[in-house]
Amino acid sequence: MIALLGVFAIFVFGPLALHAYDRAHPQVIKCEVLRAEATSVNVQSTNLSSTRIPRVAVKTKGCGALAVQRGVTVENRDRIAEKIDGRTCQFVVGAGSFQMRAFLGLFRVVPEVSSYKIVD
Repeated sequence: MIALLGVFAIFVFGPLALHAYDRAHPQVIKCEVLRAEATSVNVQSTNLSSTRIPRVAVKTKGCGALAVQRGVTVENRDRIAEKIDGRTCQFVVGAGSFQMRAFLGLFRVVPEVSSYKIVD
């Protein structure tokens, strides 16, 4: 029973703590974008409804997979993906998520970009 509560606490409070840590500890990284693709992520709610949230999935050299979601809409996601594809960019990500990206990747979670700019 205690072990079950421990697992529950990790999966409920862990993401909340990581999100809070990321917001308080932004990290600037410079990465070469190998591929940027306009996509959507499907989010399920507790009442079994789902919502598709537009984003740009970014594969980089040296920084791994990233997700640009802030400021991305269905109307502009293709344009954003085309703009950063093949370019070198400076991304701002949460330090905790970025440092744990290999572990989070096991759960198909990638660090979320809070802002970016093209630097090449």
